[in-house]
Amino acid sequence: MRPTLSTAAIFGFVCAASANGLGPHVTTEVDDDPCTRAAANRSEDLSNWVECQVNSFFPFPANGAWDVAYDAAFSRDVLAPWNETKFDFDGFKALYTSFNETIGRNFVDFRHAFIKTLGVPSSSGGGGGFVYLTGWEGGLTALGTELYAEDAAFAVVEETPQGGRVITEFREASNMMNTAPVPESQDWTCRLP
Repeated sequence: MRPTLSTAAIFGFVCAASANGLGPHVTTEVDDDPCTRAAANRSEDLSNWVECQVNSFFPFPANGAWDVAYDAAFSRDVLAPWNETKFDFDGFKALYTSFNETIGRNFVDFRHAFIKTLGVPSSSGGGGGFVYLTGWEGGLTALGTELYAEDAAFAVVEETPQGGRVITEFREASNMMNTAPVPESQDWTCRLP
């Protein structure tokens, strides 16, 4: 078979698609702070707020008192699945305690960043809505090798009666390796508003 221009174009597309599927390729890091980043609209404001909350409790130890930030970010009634497990407020906090142990033991330099966040403000106004997040995490391991994973999450944010915000649902999926024990998955009761 004699290669044609269309064959070469298809081959080039397949090779490019295959190379792009090899994992997160981060060439630059954004140093701006979502907690102080200016927002052009309600969508960006909501996205910035969720990024700020996540950065406040993850990753340990770079963020200091992560547990205090966790308590401020999440509603006490949060529903928070991670991969195949389901947690309430205390269970999800125990999960992140486990993650922090893994990070502290296995990484010399651990970082994370958001690839994309999409905020969808509530149609009824106020500070609530939905936020979709994708990102990466990893860095230099204690063995001197680099290791990276990918992460995605969906957050439901509600405005509090005092005008603040809390995360009431946080559905997270990640291929991050965790060597610490994972807390038992919890049963959720069926409840409707």
